[in-house]
Amino acid sequence: MAKYLSRTDFLLRGLIQLLKCFLALSVLMFFFRLGFLLYFADPAYYSLYGLDIAKAFYVGFRYDSLVICYLLTIPFSLLVFISFVKNIFLYNFFQHFLKLVYIFGSLAITVILLTDLSFYSYFQDHLNILIFGLFEDDTVALIKSLQKDYPIELALAGLFVYSLIQIKLAFTLFKSIKQRALSLIQPGFFKYSTLLIVSTLLLIGGLRGGYGIFVISPKYTDFSESEFVNQLSFNGVIALEQTIKLRRSRNQDDFSMTKAMGYGDNIHSAFSDFLGIDVSPTPKNQLLNLIRRRTPVLKNTGKIRYNVVVLLMESFGSHWLKYNSDSFNFLAGLEEDFSKDHYFSNFISSDNGTIGSLLALTTNIPPRPGKRFLSESKFMRTPLESSAHIPFMNKGYETSFLYGGKLAWRDIGRYFKQQKYDHTIGENIIKKNLKLEGHQGTEWGIYDEHLFTYIFNQLESANAPQFMMALSTSNHPPFDVPKSYRPLSLIIPDELEDKILREKDLFLERFKAFQYANFSLAQFIKKIKDSALKENTIIVVTGDHNFWGFMNYEKKEAYSKYRVPLYIYLPPTLKPSEYNPYKMGSHEDIMSTLYNMALSDTEYLSFGEDLFSNEESFAINNSIYASKEGVSYRGKKYLWDQNLPLLGAPLINGPEKNQLDKLERRYKSTMTIVDFYLESLLGKTEKSK
Repeated sequence: MAKYLSRTDFLLRGLIQLLKCFLALSVLMFFFRLGFLLYFADPAYYSLYGLDIAKAFYVGFRYDSLVICYLLTIPFSLLVFISFVKNIFLYNFFQHFLKLVYIFGSLAITVILLTDLSFYSYFQDHLNILIFGLFEDDTVALIKSLQKDYPIELALAGLFVYSLIQIKLAFTLFKSIKQRALSLIQPGFFKYSTLLIVSTLLLIGGLRGGYGIFVISPKYTDFSESEFVNQLSFNGVIALEQTIKLRRSRNQDDFSMTKAMGYGDNIHSAFSDFLGIDVSPTPKNQLLNLIRRRTPVLKNTGKIRYNVVVLLMESFGSHWLKYNSDSFNFLAGLEEDFSKDHYFSNFISSDNGTIGSLLALTTNIPPRPGKRFLSESKFMRTPLESSAHIPFMNKGYETSFLYGGKLAWRDIGRYFKQQKYDHTIGENIIKKNLKLEGHQGTEWGIYDEHLFTYIFNQLESANAPQFMMALSTSNHPPFDVPKSYRPLSLIIPDELEDKILREKDLFLERFKAFQYANFSLAQFIKKIKDSALKENTIIVVTGDHNFWGFMNYEKKEAYSKYRVPLYIYLPPTLKPSEYNPYKMGSHEDIMSTLYNMALSDTEYLSFGEDLFSNEESFAINNSIYASKEGVSYRGKKYLWDQNLPLLGAPLINGPEKNQLDKLERRYKSTMTIVDFYLESLLGKTEKSK
């Protein structure tokens, strides 16, 4: 054995095998990136951003190398040891081990990157914290929805065949060597040392994504004016690793949001930034009193007690509204209500998924980045003083949470019962009440018309003022509508057709469901306005999140990507003389606005602002936050373009910098105080038990 194979031979042979593995996995990840480009890119991008696309592939190779080199670290270490002992049996074990590493690596990378592509097609982003929803959502309904829109069985069969091909390739690439194999290179200490040092340096460079001062990180993806090209350079494996790390770190018992937001142990500083005043004289146990507020004394107190209906509409993104027309009529009558009543066009969702936005709206608390949703966390049994319905309940209102689907979804039925709503109502109760039989909805819930019929009936028959919070389901895959529904015209306008990249049939199905949901909503609003309820009922409509799957958003459209409508119908006695329809805001602002409209001299706790007031308001989403001065997005600050809400150039210096620094302090102080509030409340609850 020693006669034929030297230490240098073992190392060289092993390095050749590792190089084969590296190149095979690199080619695999290259083709995924190429597929990403061909499937999602607007053809105009090739001429507009040709050099940036080339750079995206170069930067992408660096990210891919980082993933592959981490995978090869253990085989490399094993090879170095084997080269020292020069044992052919151990070397062949290394070859078998490398086969397993390649098979596992190629299949794991394939599954993750396929998941990433699917995730991007829906959320216009690589894998992020919303991926946990796949495991926490209604999995059965999700699978049924996917089966209706995509050939899942065919895809699984293809994945099985692909797995067999990768196994065959592994056995072809990595073969054992014989006992009397011939030497490939003359032995020598210098040759061995050179091979070992060079290969180690190459591995270290791969693990760092290059040889610069800093290890490559997601911030290096921001090099192009095109948001899509920046996304092209990244890969789903690193995105998933970062997401898991964020989720794990921020849900540990010793995690401190105060420190994570840069306040160290100084909670007083966070309150000072949030309130804009010095709070240092206030004892720590009294700080929360500073964010409690009280509504003004209303002139019509005792004369009218207003019903309040808040509707959170599934996947209602307002970015699409500019494309509505007589021939592409997906608003289905809502445009008249939006123009006649109160509509805020620069409003964004607090979260990019339904459960996050629902909880932000119903708790008056913006989601904390990386933390578990309240209904699925240690706070799930903690009644919140800030819950949307509490001020109404304290004023004698009958309070209801209504969902068009199953209350077992994300365990929201149990959660809202813990929050002490008088009624927690799901599809089964609605079906029974309306005597509905047969097919009356999708896997996700009943058709919206039935939800709205139930709400209207309850308002008409009520003996006490009503507060109702409702979540719809119809505008959700698999995009089914009642057979009795007659769609209005949906001819895709030229301007939009140029931007739609794929799946136009599915696009039209999506907009038919969107149109149906909006038609049902418009009919409900009309029904209220045509009845006596118009004098004493406030209606609020917003969306849980936009839907993104059919077109790419440019960086300048980053804010528009997260816009949802905020529509408010107010009875004639409540209408303000004027309001600012362009005011920034997000879900935690809604209830602050309603308390001041409907309740007189009432205390409440909220992290939002009254949008009808002159107070400055802020729009806060997990991905972006903004004020009237500008925007913070992906770690950079931007001024507004003249055509609000488009982003202008990144801000480096200038007189506006102080205002945008104030925006960042507002965001960080909000996250800090929210966490402080929840932990304080949990402590009180446990102490009382």
